[in-house]
Amino acid sequence: MLLLVMAVTPGASLLTTADARAAELTSRFAIQDSRVWLRSSRVIVGDQGWSPYFRPGVVVWDGGSIVGGHGMAPGNDFSAQTLALVPRVCRSYESVTAGADIADMVVEAPAEVDARYRAGADGNVCVVHAGGSDLKSGRDPGVVFDQIRTYCAGRRDAGFAVVVVTILPRTDVPTFEAARATLNGMLRAHWREFADGLADVAADPRIGDIYDNQRYYRADGKHPNAAGYAVMASVTAPVLIDLPWLSQAVDMRLRNAGAEWGEWRAYAALTTWWLAPGDGARRVEAEYRQGVEDPVVVGDGIKVDTVGPTTRALRSVAVRRGRQAVLAYRVLDADPHGPYATVVLRILRGDKVVKSMVRHRRAIGDRHRQSFTCILPAGRYRWEVLARDTAGNRQSVAGSARLVVR
Repeated sequence: MLLLVMAVTPGASLLTTADARAAELTSRFAIQDSRVWLRSSRVIVGDQGWSPYFRPGVVVWDGGSIVGGHGMAPGNDFSAQTLALVPRVCRSYESVTAGADIADMVVEAPAEVDARYRAGADGNVCVVHAGGSDLKSGRDPGVVFDQIRTYCAGRRDAGFAVVVVTILPRTDVPTFEAARATLNGMLRAHWREFADGLADVAADPRIGDIYDNQRYYRADGKHPNAAGYAVMASVTAPVLIDLPWLSQAVDMRLRNAGAEWGEWRAYAALTTWWLAPGDGARRVEAEYRQGVEDPVVVGDGIKVDTVGPTTRALRSVAVRRGRQAVLAYRVLDADPHGPYATVVLRILRGDKVVKSMVRHRRAIGDRHRQSFTCILPAGRYRWEVLARDTAGNRQSVAGSARLVVR
């Protein structure tokens, strides 16, 4: 039931038809991430990027320590902050070598970048930030520019769309700024000849001005801090968004099984949906279309249970201190219900809980026993049984009985 896969071909848009067939793809459309039971009619449905027409996108970040997020906590680096702004489901990979020269990156890219290419992905993108280490070493900006062109051509030949990132400032090398201005100028003038996008982070005055770096850079004056990476992300994310992703050509619509289809809408990996009212088995279907091809229908089912269980403490217990006490109980639930409950057994003296035991996957309707060695001080207690069913509902009535310790 699956149709055509689209993939990148060298120097072309991401929407070029490839020879692969979409029958090789498997949609992962699901309700509530494939949960079986739930207690709400408001759900999240979607395929999380695994549609009948494409898989999650691939973004590979290649460069040195700036791309690697030098000194940053997870989530604050360049790649993470950028993808947080891009409304696509992507798998992110980094090919990072601190101080890497562009010549080394050209040699290493087939193994470290090209191998990440995935046919049928929503997009295959390489983001490259290269040339800073070369300029620091005194290399001619024109030579570095030619090597960047070579690098980009190789990634496009491997099927990637390429986004080039301009070079950020540094103050520890006297000749760096003049060389940087030359290289960035060449990138700005000619990127369309060898790349699919330019993320001109160096043009942003917050991070491109060498005299205003304390707010956006770490103490070394050359690696951005979290705020600096946020600026880089704000410049780079729109460039990624503007690339031609496969998902841009896909529409979808939803319905509760047996009902009328909703309106066609732009593809979304996840969306909020209301199930048909009432408890019991429910099914949501999604129909995808791409151009004039026949639509593809997928769906998933879930069971709704909004009524909590009831629990029964089956008898009061008397036990000598140091001996085994046995608490017998049962969990009941009206249909429809899941097969199991999580049970909490509590022993109270007055209003104070003095002992608590948790048991998982207790079958609904069965008689259960919980034994424990009673080392509580002599006296009168109350024990009770609480439950949460498979859908997450808590008991409507708690069962309780006496416990006497002698």
